[in-house]
Amino acid sequence: MSKVIFQTNIRHRSSHGHRLLLKKKVMETILIATDFSAAARNATRYGFELSKKLKAKVILFNACQLPSSNSDSVGYVTPNEKEAMSYRQLVIEAETYDPLGTVALQTESRPGPITDSILTVAKENNVSFIVAGMKAGRKEIRKIFGSTVTYLRNQSSIPIIVVPEDVSFSVPKTIALASDNMETGLQIVEPLKKIAELFTSKLFVVRVIEKLKNEVMEKLTISRSLKGLLSGLQPTYEFIKEDNVTKAMNNFVKQHAVDMVALIPRQHDLLQKIFTRSITKEMIFQTRVPLLLLT
Repeated sequence: MSKVIFQTNIRHRSSHGHRLLLKKKVMETILIATDFSAAARNATRYGFELSKKLKAKVILFNACQLPSSNSDSVGYVTPNEKEAMSYRQLVIEAETYDPLGTVALQTESRPGPITDSILTVAKENNVSFIVAGMKAGRKEIRKIFGSTVTYLRNQSSIPIIVVPEDVSFSVPKTIALASDNMETGLQIVEPLKKIAELFTSKLFVVRVIEKLKNEVMEKLTISRSLKGLLSGLQPTYEFIKEDNVTKAMNNFVKQHAVDMVALIPRQHDLLQKIFTRSITKEMIFQTRVPLLLLT
């Protein structure tokens, strides 16, 4: 396994090109998952910028996919060579997006299944957020590329920030939390509160209700626990009548210049998973702004 750890934001060059680092305490850790694609590089750029604002350490991680070819094949790359290539590329990425060494950094390449590897490293390092990219382009391509993100969403207990390929970093001055009227706890919304408080963001809590439902009753039954947990942020509550939640949210994002959408993924039983469309999954594929998945 190729693994080099950087634990400071002060970096120098030695004669061999390795960075020598001095220790510095950091409060938060962000894991940026990359496969070195254009979408992943955009997410890397976003993750580094966010880490600077949060004063957080970054783990730049690649799940190294080991070759399955026969060792007698022409052009066969050994597992050690593959891991070494992965590590070298991680160093290049770090130099590209943080050339002055302003971020406390750890680079890590680890073989194994992508989702499992990401979650293992995230848990080992007590990560606060996982940042991953989503490819722009045709719907079919996005769905193939987005499989890692959707698997992470299903298995992660750590908040995930999904960054569309064509979105640049900007301070999230306006955040929309899509609420489906669930009861929730402090642990779920704490990452959202952390970001909203840091950036003094305007917060909308958006409830999309079916056109045939009684809007008055929906307003009366909105989660009391959610209201209490978010009261310090003084959110604005919006109720939108629309049968297509994803369409409604994307329209709301455009109309209110929303910089980030937060979602609390709904827990489905087996039959609901089979027969009910996943709004969270649709939002992952169609989001126009960074998407914060609260878990």
